[in-house]
Amino acid sequence: MNQVLLYLRFWWHSKNEHGVHSPFVFDLITKCFYDRSTHTISNKFLKNNSTSPFLARLVLYLKYNNSYLDASIAPKFERALSLQGNVKKFNSIKTLTDSSNLISETPSFIYLDMDTTITSALLDFFKVCHRDSLVLIPCIRKSKAHYKKWNQLKSSADISVSIDTFYWGLLFFRTEQPKEHFTIRL
Repeated sequence: MNQVLLYLRFWWHSKNEHGVHSPFVFDLITKCFYDRSTHTISNKFLKNNSTSPFLARLVLYLKYNNSYLDASIAPKFERALSLQGNVKKFNSIKTLTDSSNLISETPSFIYLDMDTTITSALLDFFKVCHRDSLVLIPCIRKSKAHYKKWNQLKSSADISVSIDTFYWGLLFFRTEQPKEHFTIRL
């Protein structure tokens, strides 16, 4: 389907901070997604690069000590995500699962590319993630197959909060929160 029509449909159904009733997601939206004033990060990135400042705000707001980035990550995104904590790259979910002791013990930021991962392996990997970890997935609406895979991932029993921002998918494992899906405008 045409990306413009998909975006218009997304815009119609999406919300901003006023339509969110979860304190965690409300704070994430107001203090990270929409707060461009307190972060001087934007100066580090090119003016025509609007996604990197968002990623940088996200990792600095959430303050993860460990970040795991898919080896296929674009250099501009890697630069933004490398501003906080230890950054390790992985080539496959198998390689990432080998780090599962650390991932299960500490909150981690995990950047996954849906082109290089298998859904069943990801669903198994979700079982070992720490309750405060975040999985960030780019291009969730790149194709029908990507969007179908996104819907499978967000419906996993291990995921409690999912956020669809049209360009990015965010998956949280927060055990203290009831399962909820949010569609948020950036």
